[in-house]
Amino acid sequence: MTPMGLTDLPDDVLLLIFPYLKPWEFLSLCAVNRCMHDNFQKSPEYWRVRTSETFRIPIHPLLRADGPRWYWLYKNLRTKTRLYAWGRADWIHDVSGNWPDEVHTPGEITNIADLQCGGWSISFLTSDGIIYLSGSLNDADGWYSGFLPLAFPSCFRQTTKDLYEPDTAIKQFSSGRKHILGLSDNGHVWGWHGEVERAYRVGLSNIEMTLGPQNSSKPGTVTRVVAGWDYSSVYVAGTGIVYWKAIEYGPDIDSDEEDSTAKYGLMMISGSIVPGTSLCRDTSTRHAADDHPIGEVRKHIVLAEHLVFITDTNKVFATSLRRGDVIELRSFSAPGRILQDVQGAFHNFAVFTTSGEVLMGNTSLIKQTILSLSSRNNIETLSLEPSTPPSLQHTDVISISFGDWHFLALHANGKISSYGRDSQACGSLGLGGGRYGVPFRGLKYSGIIRRSDLVKFPFTENSSSPRYVWFEPEKKQWLGYLNHQISDSRKLVSRKWGSSLIHNTQGLLEKYSECIERQGEAWSDFPDIKEQDPDGLGAYFALSVAAAGWQSAALVLVNADLAQKIKDKHVLEYTTCSAPEPVGSLPHGSHSDSEEEDLPQEPSEQTKIKYRFELGDFPTSHLDAGRDIDPDDFDFSTWKYGFPDECFQAST
Repeated sequence: MTPMGLTDLPDDVLLLIFPYLKPWEFLSLCAVNRCMHDNFQKSPEYWRVRTSETFRIPIHPLLRADGPRWYWLYKNLRTKTRLYAWGRADWIHDVSGNWPDEVHTPGEITNIADLQCGGWSISFLTSDGIIYLSGSLNDADGWYSGFLPLAFPSCFRQTTKDLYEPDTAIKQFSSGRKHILGLSDNGHVWGWHGEVERAYRVGLSNIEMTLGPQNSSKPGTVTRVVAGWDYSSVYVAGTGIVYWKAIEYGPDIDSDEEDSTAKYGLMMISGSIVPGTSLCRDTSTRHAADDHPIGEVRKHIVLAEHLVFITDTNKVFATSLRRGDVIELRSFSAPGRILQDVQGAFHNFAVFTTSGEVLMGNTSLIKQTILSLSSRNNIETLSLEPSTPPSLQHTDVISISFGDWHFLALHANGKISSYGRDSQACGSLGLGGGRYGVPFRGLKYSGIIRRSDLVKFPFTENSSSPRYVWFEPEKKQWLGYLNHQISDSRKLVSRKWGSSLIHNTQGLLEKYSECIERQGEAWSDFPDIKEQDPDGLGAYFALSVAAAGWQSAALVLVNADLAQKIKDKHVLEYTTCSAPEPVGSLPHGSHSDSEEEDLPQEPSEQTKIKYRFELGDFPTSHLDAGRDIDPDDFDFSTWKYGFPDECFQAST
């Protein structure tokens, strides 16, 4: 019998072998012949696993394998990942607030794998298993503007870039409002309540926890940690969901080494167990029907007063953190609806389905459900239904992160959409804030002062098209130029357009805002640019998003060369100046929310940029001092940069 070569094996067998190969071995195998190269070199199944293991990237349940994306991510994550922040992140000097700004991290920090926000902090996990934090965990000891690695008890060696320690290498972490939980590679659960305090190791006095090589089906194994508003939680195989009140203190980094807690870092805690959550099906019974009323827990989250989880029975359950009783949120279930994930924080949560639905709920819905069950009356049945924002439905949303009054959605195409209120116009929505987003992106002030909250117009809130966060700095200059044009009190035309847009007279802003969004999303639509983007990820591709309080952050894969080429398409000329000048600085008389707020500088302070959009102006035709601007007089679909072609000055 002639031995069968490796390349002669069926595809399904090869897919089982691939995960055991290192990248160079896998690529060598794919180079054996054209068939292997074409069929497997960019295999999403292989590169998805390799990316997750190498960079500790958390794999969202909804982020399914899709073509060559994972191959390109693996190639680029090591060198092109950037951290961006916006909103009220006052402790970070790089962040202006009203626009996503890149946050510069120390040189020793590489390969950021996961990102989260706390009430006054931004923290991230590196592929080496180290958690860094900026800001403050408890808002009591002041804010730290740089990034500190979180410390461990003195008896544990801390994992470093050059030294791997499974006891302290974190594979998954979760940030609550004032505390952080981390799960190490060998199963230790660590907690922090201060950026300058050593961690404490969580021990559950009423539950046996298994350490060592992790096996998610082995009883006692902690499979995930979840930090909530003021509660902590873990999922323990064979036991179920366990939660406890977050500890308000931790051993100080300068404590006496003889103190057992500071030295050994162990804190014994009696955790509460959510009843009925211990089921763990084996492979043979995973899809079998049984009489278990709840089913196997797939995912759980911790809110301010409740714990919410979904199970393999495609049901959503909630638990009161004070009373411990479990109720089913029946309004989230429907015939044929398959639940895939649940995410949330503070008072809000979202349930994701495999068909692309995003069902939104909050603690008020949970309380009303409890009340309706206890009273046995049909109390406001309609209000118990989850909300379904149109722009979140079937738009490939893979994760949502909630702040106090806003939330952000990450889409599979690497874009971030924004929702809710922009508290005191601080820029937390990432849509330009008061200085650049009003009114062009469908935003308005909720009050009469410019430091009131920013909210969306109803037409924006109810639109099926998401409002995406933009990272290109030249778009900020573009919106700033538009702001200047409608704020120029010397021009009657400008005043007319400005007033009509701000008040959405006759629905003018609704149509004009669509024009702005269309231009912004088509910013890179040039044939020669697409040829230089073989991976299809674009110049800015968001990997994860985080929000809490009034701040927002994102991990973004940045192709700097491509971003520069796209920017050049919108530049008319670069002029060398003898003195530094703000990029795209607005002409004298332009509007500013704050006299102290300066525009960012270009990397080269000696270069003045003239953008193509600076040649445009609003039209004077169809204007009559006695009547409002009629949006039907204009074909906004043909406008560029928010202006009609005939209103551009000659470039010469």
